[in-house]
Amino acid sequence: MRIETSSVVSRIVAGVITIIFAVFLNWLCLPAWNIRSGGFWWYWIVVGIFAVISFGIADYVIEDTSIPSGIIALIVAIIVLIGIIGAIASSKMVNAVKYSNLIEIEEGNFGDEIQSISTVEEARDFPLLDVQTAQKLGNRSLSEIDKVSQFEVNGEYNLISYEDKQYRLSPLEYTSIFKAMNNESIPGYVLVDSETEESHLVQLENEIRYAPSDIFSQDLKRHLRGKYPSYVFDKFQFDIDDNGEAYYIAPVLKPTIGFFGGKIVQSFVIVNANTGECEEYSPEDLPEWVDHAYSLDYLMGLAESYYQYKGGFWNTVFSKTNVRKISYSYRGENVNEDDDEDENEFVGYNSILTKDGVQFFTCVVSVSNDESALGFILANSKTGEITYYDCAGAEEGTAQLQAESLYQNYGYKSSYPLMVSVDGVPTYVISLKDKSKINKAFVMINVENYTISASGETLEDALLQYREKIFGEEGLTPEDLTGETSEKVDAETKSTSGTITELYQATQNGTTQFFFVLEGDENLYISSISNNSRQVQMAVGSKVAIDYSMSPNEELVGIVSKIQIQ
Repeated sequence: MRIETSSVVSRIVAGVITIIFAVFLNWLCLPAWNIRSGGFWWYWIVVGIFAVISFGIADYVIEDTSIPSGIIALIVAIIVLIGIIGAIASSKMVNAVKYSNLIEIEEGNFGDEIQSISTVEEARDFPLLDVQTAQKLGNRSLSEIDKVSQFEVNGEYNLISYEDKQYRLSPLEYTSIFKAMNNESIPGYVLVDSETEESHLVQLENEIRYAPSDIFSQDLKRHLRGKYPSYVFDKFQFDIDDNGEAYYIAPVLKPTIGFFGGKIVQSFVIVNANTGECEEYSPEDLPEWVDHAYSLDYLMGLAESYYQYKGGFWNTVFSKTNVRKISYSYRGENVNEDDDEDENEFVGYNSILTKDGVQFFTCVVSVSNDESALGFILANSKTGEITYYDCAGAEEGTAQLQAESLYQNYGYKSSYPLMVSVDGVPTYVISLKDKSKINKAFVMINVENYTISASGETLEDALLQYREKIFGEEGLTPEDLTGETSEKVDAETKSTSGTITELYQATQNGTTQFFFVLEGDENLYISSISNNSRQVQMAVGSKVAIDYSMSPNEELVGIVSKIQIQ
């Protein structure tokens, strides 16, 4: 009887210890209670292994080899087997084409949709503040608060539109769990003006009480897990509304491939960072003030799968037919580990604000990594839509090296380029920084021929030199790009259509140009290949519709900014 009582007590103790461990592990790791979440299965595997050890010790103590620990070990083995089968069934090796079809990437029109820099005014107002410079400027704002040692600025500095201006936004965070224990809330966030590069700390009246860096019930993930125990969340995004109040946006993921794979965002939970109040939205119903809903990694992951797996998994291993990569992942893989870590942050993307919202920009390259770009994509951080622009030329890294070579004696480092249109010509815009990460020079580089470049202490200076190199006599002179003349040129943009009666093609400064005459029209029209790739199919007799402005240097010569082949 003593042995039987001892056996029961020992196993009860083992069971209680296992339950306590399971409760603690759940509190610590916060797995989603969802059978289609990988974290859920890992949780039970760890709990099961702990139970096997706990009951095994109990059996050893009472010198009994009965079955509890063996049964638990069998259950754990079954869970592991299910997890392995589920992982294989969800893998890209089995479902490569399905991963490629998670998103449909439409092709955009470069001339219509890409931001233009054609005048001094446009160059003067063009925001070039990137993440690295924003970090340098924003971190100085911490001196504005009393408990400066308690907080640090999150390093992301996402681009947002606020009060009709562009800013880089980043929240404050606790520097450690001990600092979180000593404070009830986080004072606010940092805004850096993308045009003036002025930074200031916004100290909120309704301070941030729920954040990823907080602890216990104010830990944002713990707060959300209590309200949504089965939800699988992607990376939290910080944003502010039109009144400057702080919010966190939590994307909710749903597996669509196999058991665990192909996660897509099905909704968003928006959390008031002060009150903790939560509200769930569908992707189509997000509030107007939201700029960042989809995470960068999520969008880039979809794009990477789209370009890599269209021909199936084994095609990426052997023939690699039509396999492409995006610079976001390609350049990340090729960072030199010996380089300064700070100089290699954000090497594969940048973000710009367009009429459709904040967009992440990165190039599409061939799988052979030949340092040439096939085109580039813009990924909308609010809508999740990704658009591809066919624009063959130099990959961003090549453009950066070219920019740095213009100031090699100064040791300036290049920012990640942005793509703009200079009268339809695809052009990289790059800022060069000194060791303090402050912009010292600006460079414009032709995408199709990276040896065509121009630089200056201001972007306006670089633009004037670049236009002269690109367009020569057909382009606008420095005088045409300043003051009243610039406005006059912009105002004289015209439209026409007709049938081509004469057609010629030539290459000027590395850019393919088409020269044509329309029936019944005495003007000679000049159009860059960048306006529309289908121009290569034009012939005498083709019908076209164009937007153009007359050259100020030659009579009866029209510079085409937009062309449609009818």
